[in-house]
Amino acid sequence: MYQPMNARINTQTMCKIGIYFALLVVSSKVAIPIPFYDYISLQTAFIFLVYPILGAKYGSWLTFLYLVSGLLGLPIFASGGGPSYIFKTTFGFLIAFTLMPFFAALVRKSNKLFSHHRFLNTLLSNYVCLIIVHLIGFAYKCFIIKFYIGDIINVTGILGITSLLDFLIDVGLIFFVTLSELQIIKRIH
Repeated sequence: MYQPMNARINTQTMCKIGIYFALLVVSSKVAIPIPFYDYISLQTAFIFLVYPILGAKYGSWLTFLYLVSGLLGLPIFASGGGPSYIFKTTFGFLIAFTLMPFFAALVRKSNKLFSHHRFLNTLLSNYVCLIIVHLIGFAYKCFIIKFYIGDIINVTGILGITSLLDFLIDVGLIFFVTLSELQIIKRIH
């Protein structure tokens, strides 16, 4: 008799993935455009809850499904969708979000600095992941501005200010996400 190896996914996990997919779509639409090709959205907050709720494996499936669905044309990103979205300056953040469950798994397993204090340990891990996400997003944004948009004006100041504003808002969001995460995990398990 044939039994597929690890091919089965339980109903509860499938429901979590479906609900989380919907939450990612809704959170991406709650966006405030800021100057110079950027958005501040609640999506960052929800991305940081993917790993603790779904784990690295299913969280990666979810984020990959989200990215592919948007690139195939579903208008699920902050400003739409479709294959041309790769030329938007914010697409680097979507790439980083897709890698986020793996970042979280690696960082959390290696972070032993505050192992005796769960909140500080989780917060530090989340901040390290946030820095990684912003570095990928910022590098992609600079690449697109230089090579695709071809802005010839000096954008360093504007880009730095909007990126710093975006990062600082995310720092505050991640603090509250960490508080929420610990409560959610306590209720789930």
